[in-house]
Amino acid sequence: MSLKQQNGISLVGVAIFSMAVAAIGMSLLYWERNGHLPFQDVWQRWGKSANVIGNELQKASGVKDLKLPGQESNGVPTPVTVETGVRRCTINGKAVFSDTECTDQNSTTKHLKLNDTQGFVHPKPAESDDQAASGAEQDLRLKMIDKVINKSVR
Repeated sequence: MSLKQQNGISLVGVAIFSMAVAAIGMSLLYWERNGHLPFQDVWQRWGKSANVIGNELQKASGVKDLKLPGQESNGVPTPVTVETGVRRCTINGKAVFSDTECTDQNSTTKHLKLNDTQGFVHPKPAESDDQAASGAEQDLRLKMIDKVINKSVR
């Protein structure tokens, strides 16, 4: 009996291919649901931490003109926050909210103050009559217990 070596794709190759297809499928589903990939959030966080580290290095070294990658330069405007607000102007007949496109030279530029909100806040559930009655019964029960304790102490 003679055994021949089989030709074809190895089991390891099939496993790696299946993992790659599953990863692509999961990332596409995530992207469809959220509109972006999770890696973009990670890169953003790393960029922010790099800015913080760069600022600390600049403070520690005492060098004022230290240009580190990812740090804001003098020509780049600061990011929009609730304190700084945002600019609104009209460009080509369309309302634009931007600090870079709405400059002071544009006559339609207005500075808008931003309001910090809590987003959607669920209303507190209204207390029903049964709960109000049980609260009154609870108060009455506590008063009776206090009376009994006071009589037993005398």
